[in-house]
Amino acid sequence: MNATSEALRPPPAGTSPGIGTRPQVPDINLTIDGHKLTVAAGTLIVEAAKTVGIEIPVFCYHHKLDPVGACRLCLVDFSPGPPRPQTACTTPVSEGMVVRTQSAMAVQARADILEFELANHPLDCPVCDKGGECPLQDFTFRHGYPTSRIDGPRLHFKKPIPLSDKIALDRERCVLCYRCTRYYDEVAWEQELTTDERGVQSFITSQFDQPLKSIFSGNIIDLCPVGALTSRVWRFESRPWDMTHSDACHFA
Repeated sequence: MNATSEALRPPPAGTSPGIGTRPQVPDINLTIDGHKLTVAAGTLIVEAAKTVGIEIPVFCYHHKLDPVGACRLCLVDFSPGPPRPQTACTTPVSEGMVVRTQSAMAVQARADILEFELANHPLDCPVCDKGGECPLQDFTFRHGYPTSRIDGPRLHFKKPIPLSDKIALDRERCVLCYRCTRYYDEVAWEQELTTDERGVQSFITSQFDQPLKSIFSGNIIDLCPVGALTSRVWRFESRPWDMTHSDACHFA
């Protein structure tokens, strides 16, 4: 037996894996809304729920970005754990965990968050390019209150803001999920997009009000969960339900 074949032999049973061997991830058993399931350790509650067909609403969470728990819409109850709802997008599963996405406290917290999101959000769905495929619309119908208790002046910003020759920003529609700025930081590795001001006055802006130049900038249109970032090329051209679905790209 030569040295090459010896090196390719698997290690004997019961021995430790060698350098470079991927360690085995343990399985975690938990229950979500009565569904018993097993997932890999480190899985977030929001992802575990998807495996049994349970929707936990999110704005800020995206599986390709680091979780931040900014929008608080994914609040759920679980035990053992703290006596108040926690964000499903930042909480990993644990052995024996029992998650309740429809507890009275979680349902009310979710509806309250949506009520606050709509406090300054313009109700311009009929003319918004996101209308018909907007998570804010869907979540409001599924999880929100039928009417709002908030009756006060709304914040107003200049709009639309041309971020580039292809992207328009409507700051009044923004829910400050930070998907766009996180995408720039984590994926595009550019510093062109940021947040200005604080609290309820916060808004998304380009650095020094300069046009976006990154070749990856167009992706933030798809990442935006509401109609805050839209295509200037596509603006007011058509509605989602008027389009024909295709499984292939025919553009050449």
